[in-house]
Amino acid sequence: MKCNTQIISHGIALGKAKFLKVLEQENIHHDNHNQLELFHTAVKAVNDQLDVQIKQAETNFSDRITEIFVTHKFIVNDPLIIEPTEKRIEQGLSAQESYKETVDHVLSDFSKIQNEYMLGRIVDILDATDKVKVQLNSIHEEVISDEIEDTILVLKNLKPSIIFELRQSNIKGFIASEGVYTQHSGIIAREIKIPGMVCPEIVKKIQENDFIIIDSDNELVIINPDEDTLQKYQKEEGYEL
Repeated sequence: MKCNTQIISHGIALGKAKFLKVLEQENIHHDNHNQLELFHTAVKAVNDQLDVQIKQAETNFSDRITEIFVTHKFIVNDPLIIEPTEKRIEQGLSAQESYKETVDHVLSDFSKIQNEYMLGRIVDILDATDKVKVQLNSIHEEVISDEIEDTILVLKNLKPSIIFELRQSNIKGFIASEGVYTQHSGIIAREIKIPGMVCPEIVKKIQENDFIIIDSDNELVIINPDEDTLQKYQKEEGYEL
């Protein structure tokens, strides 16, 4: 299919489709925990994670990549998120409920500004705050570095931390239904040289384990290609036939 939309990073990639599972936000009550302490512990854990990502970026990539995760750290520690969450906890809400309400309010304000720049910033806020939600709910994000075969990642939106992880995996490319060239995920994808593109409604057209060819140079997504097409792309990419 022709995907008449934004190329995020040029190149060709082949592999089986994999959907990154969306986290279910479980309503877990920590009756024996102080909710304020629970919140601060979660924020500290995410700061520690981001420190690791910042160090990795400083060691292996450009200053531009490092700045992305420094920005995420500012988001996690932003008083406009921290203070309203603390206030809601003091009013009797759980840490999970308080944080979710605060983040939803911030995202609602940002979404009223309709431009490409703000779309990218909304994704950054989602990415950074989802890490705190994971800590608060005592659940784990799916590890994408465990893939044992060539894979194409299929996403709703492009979170920078997800694209950053792809450098350590067998994921050869990605396709998302939402995103823009200028957002931080695109900067990372182009630096780590992993092909990717955005194609609206693509998640409704691909099923898990479909064989996918991404040809972002020509804005093409090929789902379950015939043998001739598969061999053509395999030859171009230097696969052993």
